Amino acid sequence: MSANYEVRGDVAVITLNNPPVNGLGYDTRKAFAAGIERARDDAAIRAIVITGAGKAFSGGADIREFGSPKAVAEPNLLSEAASSCRWGRITASPRQAPTSPCPK
Repeated sequence: MSANYEVRGDVAVITLNNPPVNGLGYDTRKAFAAGIERARDDAAIRAIVITGAGKAFSGGADIREFGSPKAVAEPNLLSEAASSCRWGRITASPRQAPTSPCPK
């Protein structure tokens, strides 16, 4: 139940790894946020790729945490994404999702 971080050239790759569907439980969100911070602190990183281990990117919230304090605990992915837009080194992609927190 985590996210793995690796660097491939100037690209940070964060892989959600919480079987069976890479649910976004607290530990996974925490590891994801740590990966984003690690990439942000590395001046050599020019892009971040977020992917999922196995057959799925992510099935969404981790149902094992529904109704618990972990379900709403920070970090959450929306606040992490919004924070990343403000680095100055990361900009919105022309192919971004319509609900992206980054301004175009």
